[in-house]
This record gives sequence, structure tokens and C-alpha cells, in this order.
Amino acid sequence: MTDPAAAGERFLAVAGEAMSFYQMAAVLRERMGAAAAKVPKRQLPDWLIRLLAIFNPLAREAVPRLGIKANASNEKARRVLGWTPRSNEEAIVASGESLIALGLIGR
Repeated sequence: MTDPAAAGERFLAVAGEAMSFYQMAAVLRERMGAAAAKVPKRQLPDWLIRLLAIFNPLAREAVPRLGIKANASNEKARRVLGWTPRSNEEAIVASGESLIALGLIGR
């Protein structure tokens, strides 16, 4: 962000289309092998989240976002800064590897 054209501007650092947590988990399992053994393999249906929300405050927080796909564009960052992001898959795997390397999650 040292480009003079970036002065006073805001940019979205997104790679591509929005991905669900389920899709992200699938990428981790596929690309990280045994290191992702504890990554969830199932997706809870929306109706079950809504039911759990009656009793669980964390589930209750998720209810307003169920079924919403929030896409964003990196067009401005590409155009103004000449930025080329990693793919979603590369960024997800790099984040997983980083969490392991920092000892924030176990292998």
C-alpha cells in the first residue's frame, strides 16, 4: 500500500467467490491430509442451527446469516494497485499451516 494512488483509499483483500465454512473445511481436508484430520466432515442443515439457536447463544448469532452469500469485489485493488491475490484455496491452506506453525492448533 505504498502506491501513491492508495493514499486515503480502502481496498478489499478478497480472492474470489465467497466460500462456506463447509467448502473451506473440504479444502483443508483435501490439501492438508493428516494435519486436517480433525476438520469437520459434515454440514449442519439450517433448520438444525435454528433449533439449536433456541438454547445456544453462539448458534443464535449465526441465524441471521444463514443462506446469505456475501460476495465482494477486489476489482479496485487489482485496478489501482495492480494486486493479484492468491486463490481462495491457497489462502485457506496457508492460514491452516500458519495456525499449526504458531502452535495455535495441534496437528
